[in-house]
Amino acid sequence: MSFAIFKGETNMKDLVSRLFTISGRGSQAKADQVAKMLVEANPQLQDMSKVPVGSVINVPATAPALNASEEVQLGGSSRTAIALPAQQSLEVLTRRLSEIDVRAASGAAAFLAMAQSSQAQSIAQTSPELKDQLTNLITSAQAAVTATNASQGAGQQTLSAMRTSIVSSAQNKG
Repeated sequence: MSFAIFKGETNMKDLVSRLFTISGRGSQAKADQVAKMLVEANPQLQDMSKVPVGSVINVPATAPALNASEEVQLGGSSRTAIALPAQQSLEVLTRRLSEIDVRAASGAAAFLAMAQSSQAQSIAQTSPELKDQLTNLITSAQAAVTATNASQGAGQQTLSAMRTSIVSSAQNKG
């Protein structure tokens, strides 16, 4: 197994071109196969716009040989050996938290739309108690949407700081 460093490529073609020398007949098919291997070994590469520069890339043993200038030697560096799985776990966590945030915001927005509908308002007019409860529910749903949006931003900042810390600790000597 080999490792390389992500340098900010915006597409898999550029990444594969930098990491490997693939030429000759069938080179496009081979490059596509290598790109698929890289994504399987590094799911975060599915959306390269979210991969921080400096991230460690796991290069499967079945991939062609890396260009010599691109291979990262782990040697005895336990920091780098720890950084790769930590980084991969963080990417999985980031995706799952984003999915949860989207579902929470969507659910709160759908409830808010239903509670503010003319049909709900009409039903609420039949009972003063229901009218008060509906008003409180709308206020709570609006607060939930606002809080969810705020927590998404704070969560993304925290995850970004964690990514930076993982990369930095792997690159530090000591």
